[in-house]
Amino acid sequence: MEIKEKLLDLVNSNYRVPQVFYGLENLIITMLEDYAKQQGKKFLVSNQDRRILYDGMFEDGIDDIDKKIAVEIKMFRRPSILLNRLYDTVGRYSMRGSDFDTLLLIIVNDIPASILSRIEKEKENIKFDLQIWDINKLEDIFKQNEDLFNDLYSNLDKNLLKNTVNQALKTSSDDVLRKKEEHLKKLKIEYDKDNIVLFLGAGASYDAKIATWDTLITDLLIELIDKELAENDIQMENQYKKIIATELSKQNGASPLLQTRFIRTGMPENFGELVRKILYKNSLNSSDLLNQIGQLCIPNRGKVGVQAIVNYNFDDLIEKSLDRLDIRYRSIYDEGMIPNSSELGIYHVHGFLPQETGDYDNLENTLLVFSEEGYHKLVLESYNWANITQINFLTTHTCVFIGLSLTDPNLRRLLEIVAQKNINNDDQPKHYAVLKRSTFKNYQDIESIRSFEKVNQSLQEVYYQELGLNIIWVDDFKEIPNILKSIKG
Repeated sequence: MEIKEKLLDLVNSNYRVPQVFYGLENLIITMLEDYAKQQGKKFLVSNQDRRILYDGMFEDGIDDIDKKIAVEIKMFRRPSILLNRLYDTVGRYSMRGSDFDTLLLIIVNDIPASILSRIEKEKENIKFDLQIWDINKLEDIFKQNEDLFNDLYSNLDKNLLKNTVNQALKTSSDDVLRKKEEHLKKLKIEYDKDNIVLFLGAGASYDAKIATWDTLITDLLIELIDKELAENDIQMENQYKKIIATELSKQNGASPLLQTRFIRTGMPENFGELVRKILYKNSLNSSDLLNQIGQLCIPNRGKVGVQAIVNYNFDDLIEKSLDRLDIRYRSIYDEGMIPNSSELGIYHVHGFLPQETGDYDNLENTLLVFSEEGYHKLVLESYNWANITQINFLTTHTCVFIGLSLTDPNLRRLLEIVAQKNINNDDQPKHYAVLKRSTFKNYQDIESIRSFEKVNQSLQEVYYQELGLNIIWVDDFKEIPNILKSIKG
């Protein structure tokens, strides 16, 4: 297989699409570094030097160009979008100004002559020189060191991993902060464009003292077993319930869904009411984070900012926050429910158990995703309204994940489906997740542990990028309200 065929094979691959694309980009960057080295020049890469705002830069030029060249690498599985994306890229640099003399677009595709001629005409309207290398040019360059190309091609994943590790070790705390600020700037732009959808998980309600998943399972299992023991004339004293609760909380992580299967089966009559009772038993109904989420939902000067909220929680605490701010909303918990144009939709995709049941109709129809059966229903029924809703938002909007660990297998499946579609359209990761950084606080003076933290964090970022997610790291969840304030502005 020739070099060109190998490159096109990667571009059009259906296997682990996001990772293939990142691996291909890494291959091209490595080959460009080698090409520059052959001419006694350097190719600087953005993820090695945060001052570079492009995929890379020939600082001293290349070939017969002796001026600074900014490089953007593009690849398209759909040729129909090629021209528009090229216009977008050129237009973006034209609007914001440039610190380079030449913009080099590297297109890992065959470019039709009709498109090239239109681009030539466009050059007259821009302030910098524009050069384009297509896949044929890349083939000519890569033939000069075919052994290196074949090695990179045969070890795509291995080299991507190696490159990620090396880059991570060079990353400074300033780099991390700068990256975070860039993410927040982009989110502010999307918010101002009325393009934000919030995805909320258990962490969003945690400070309001809503019962955690473990607490729910533990208390429900104790209730179930206590009920069965009572029928056999065995009384369980409260002091022993507490001991059991402590031990059960250690076990729940192993297979909580198996435990919930017994719970759900054993208490069919009053299951929802019992869950509701435990859910809200210590609730404060408010927190700084919930208040700030509510503030984010207040329209700014005719703009709505937040288009919708996808809520993975059973509780109605976000509804309570919006009530306090006099924001119109509609809770969605069943197929066919649609908010009107003046209402903020709150989509309870795992079920809904509000505190006051009389305020809502047809609550009995909500799918309470609490056990294996509920999960299987979501996974197996691809066209379930909850799945369709999430896919639609993930496809059309910029989504911000708050309080979600991203371990939910169905959510990851939906993210992967959408990520593959977006990669096909040459979209960069456009969604954002706020996650707490894992650190070994007591071992920060040990270099190997600090290095491990850096590499582990970078590998997580690469994984989530493949799912279409940018990560905003925090050291403490208490930082999140201020992050939301910065998005609102």
